[in-house]
Amino acid sequence: MKIICPSCQYVGESKAIAKGSRKIEIALWCCLLLPGILYTMWRQSQEGRYEGCPECLESKVRVLKRKDWKLYERSGRLPSN
Repeated sequence: MKIICPSCQYVGESKAIAKGSRKIEIALWCCLLLPGILYTMWRQSQEGRYEGCPECLESKVRVLKRKDWKLYERSGRLPSN
């Protein structure tokens, strides 16, 4: 999905980002087995992920329509790969 980020002005492909915290996940696995399993399953599910900015991890991004994307392409403001 093509996006523009209002925070860092990134223009390009979005990234699937897991909600929650890796530190909490590790702590739950170390302390208690069942909550660790449940937390990991939630983070890997569709409900535990969102499409966001790969640069600043912002969740409130604007999806670019094909017409808008073509304007960015012609103006040369796309990120270099």
